[in-house]
Order: sequence, then structure tokens, then C-alpha cells
Amino acid sequence: MARAAGIPLEMCYVGKSRQRENVQRAINTINIEKLSYCWQDLTMVWFFWTRIESMLFSKIQLKHADDQDVVMLQIKKLLSYDKDGSWGLLCHGSHILTNGHGSTMLQTLTEFDLWKEHIPSRGFDFSFKNYHDKLHGATNNCSRFEFPIVEGSIPERMRCPECHRSMEKHISFICCHDQTSLPHS
Repeated sequence: MARAAGIPLEMCYVGKSRQRENVQRAINTINIEKLSYCWQDLTMVWFFWTRIESMLFSKIQLKHADDQDVVMLQIKKLLSYDKDGSWGLLCHGSHILTNGHGSTMLQTLTEFDLWKEHIPSRGFDFSFKNYHDKLHGATNNCSRFEFPIVEGSIPERMRCPECHRSMEKHISFICCHDQTSLPHS
């Protein structure tokens, strides 16, 4: 796609926030097949996610998690998409062009032939973002946030039915963008 669009494009895989083994397998595959750049050290992946989560928690504690703050909106989207499966972020330098769920970002890339004719007149950045935004509006990916909890009426421990490890306790906020319900404050 980058060659066809005549643009320099670099991809960097930064992993997922909680799936250490899967991230290591993905890094190995990326290296073997020379697909993109990725952090080799899983500690760097951990630092990335810890910093992103720290920014959100700091803003919440300081009561500065303003929904009009563009950076906070991008952080919330990134953390939410990670919880829901996957995400992608397209930047031009340090400027974020779009940040989306992995399914719509991948679909934008694979459907390049459907929007590439707009590149000469509108540019790659705008054409990509415009097509992605159309896909995003047509999908119904839920937004979710999970916060660790310490006490409550929830069982003290619960084991995963799949791997039998102890599961973490969280409070979840979930929105599936039901158009028929009224917004709640």
C-alpha cells in the first residue's frame, strides 16, 4: 500500500498490555518474516502500557480527565481498543492522524483499492482517515475500561476456567454505542 501510494511508511508493533506470551510470539514472527519494526524487549512493551495507564490515572486523580482534551481522548481510545482486542494508530511525525480499533484499521489497509483514487487530490493522510472514519461509524465496537478493585461483595478469588490461574478483579465501564438509548451523565 505504501509503495502504491508513493509514501514512506513505517510500522511498529508495540504489543498488548496483558498478553506477554502472545506478544513474544508476535515479536518472533515479525522478526522472522521481517514485517515491521518492534520492540525486542518485553520490558519496553510493559513501560509503554504502564505510561499510558499512568497518564489516564493521573488525570483522573487530579480531576483533569476532561473529555475535551484531545490527548486524553486518544489515550482512552487506545486503552479501550486494547481491552477489546486490538488497535492501530496512524501518525505523521508526532501528529496523530487517526486511532482506531484493529478491525477497522486493518480493513482500511486491506481495502486500499477502494479509497486510493482520492490520494492525488486529498493526500494520503486525509484519504486514509476519511475512509477509516466511515468504517468506524458503521461498526459497533464497544468501548471498555477496567479498573482494579481491592474489596467488595465479589468473591475473594476466582480461577480462570481455561488456564486455572487466579483472575484479577476489576470494575468495568462498557459502552456499546446503542443509538436508541439516551446518554447518561
